[in-house]
Amino acid sequence: MSVTIWLLISNTVLFILLGVFSTIRTSDTRWAFIFDFFSILPATAILAWYGEGVGWRRILITGLVTIYVARMLYTLFAWFGATGAKRLKDQASKSAILVLPFFLVPIFSWIYPLPFFAAMDRTGNFNVFDATALTLYAVGTVFHFGADLQKWRYRLDPANKGNLLQRGFWGMSRHPNYFGDFIIYLSFALISVWPWGVISPVTNFLQYLFDAIPKNEKGAQTRYGETWKVYVDTTPTFLPLRFCRKRF
Repeated sequence: MSVTIWLLISNTVLFILLGVFSTIRTSDTRWAFIFDFFSILPATAILAWYGEGVGWRRILITGLVTIYVARMLYTLFAWFGATGAKRLKDQASKSAILVLPFFLVPIFSWIYPLPFFAAMDRTGNFNVFDATALTLYAVGTVFHFGADLQKWRYRLDPANKGNLLQRGFWGMSRHPNYFGDFIIYLSFALISVWPWGVISPVTNFLQYLFDAIPKNEKGAQTRYGETWKVYVDTTPTFLPLRFCRKRF
């Protein structure tokens, strides 16, 4: 087994242990998610260090992941109350929360960075795949970070307490932040120019489709009642296309 694989295994074990330990100590979901998200960065760095592709592309990819992780950590530290991770604390049992790192860390340290197994070995000059990937990354970042920022600022205003945000990013779709996150992983798959790289964004999409979105919408229906029903009838679930009424 190669040094790269052993280091990736060690990275996975380390962050699982950190996630479990922090959850036991704090009885909170914040630190478990922090360690889960962070595990993708050392995994990417390992693949970049041992990659055989051109140096500028390995540095570029590592930089993009660093920016992504920094944004996610800022969100979890500064805007934790507006995230699904905060609501999960009240929805799941402590034992279920303790199991989270065993599922999430392997996803963030293996499946999500899967495109980088090929991307870090790519040779050749900057081309259309790189340009398109960077464009998608920028678009995804605007939606992902912008939607979270908008929701956080909306909740800071006491006048909005108990009201449903339905404008800006949240007027284009009911989950614009999830859409942005998916587009970011799609950009990672594209920069790999590797068919198997698509597993990363597909996994991201399926996690939202069958887990995060249903849980989020069930809670929203309880909180907002008839207002939520109208919002569902007029706003797409995922794609930021307001005119696509009742479509995904």
